Amino acid sequence: MARAQNWRVRDAVGRLLPFLAEARGVSFFEDHLLEPWLKIMSDQVADVRAACIAGMPKLLSVCGSEWIMQEILPNYTRMYDESHSYLTRITVLRSFAALSVQDGENALKISDALMEQIVSLMLRGLTDSVPNVRLIAARGLGLVTISGQCDGGIMKSKIVPALNELVHQEQDIDCRYQCQLALEAKV
Repeated sequence: MARAQNWRVRDAVGRLLPFLAEARGVSFFEDHLLEPWLKIMSDQVADVRAACIAGMPKLLSVCGSEWIMQEILPNYTRMYDESHSYLTRITVLRSFAALSVQDGENALKISDALMEQIVSLMLRGLTDSVPNVRLIAARGLGLVTISGQCDGGIMKSKIVPALNELVHQEQDIDCRYQCQLALEAKV
């Protein structure tokens, strides 16, 4: 089903997979659904990729920070590193930014180690050659800031200096604006 011709089927599968992880268990997801999840993550249709982004908070609440760090983070980082498409890099950044947002009524519990990895990836995104990727990274850092789950030391030593630098040096007006919004979110 993750390889169905119709993109709407792939979209539905992407939205369903995190719930299957909840219903069938993490080991079932790992053994049978992780590979389709990763395929859907790099789908050519934006709405299908968005299904993975939307599913990340549910996957975190079901599987936990440690599992995300061991199973998802290495795969997504590899996708980010090896991608020649800015759309894939944006999808990876949006997926991790989504972890900063609540899953319905449940506040997500992101471990400090996972949050540090998320911040590191967002900071890498701020230096991308494509303005759209930098813009999404700045938005992601804004979500991280608003979530209140990021350590104050990381905020002061990494996030704020990087955003301040881009506010003053970024050529793209939209990127600069998103950096400014992210800085204002910390207040």
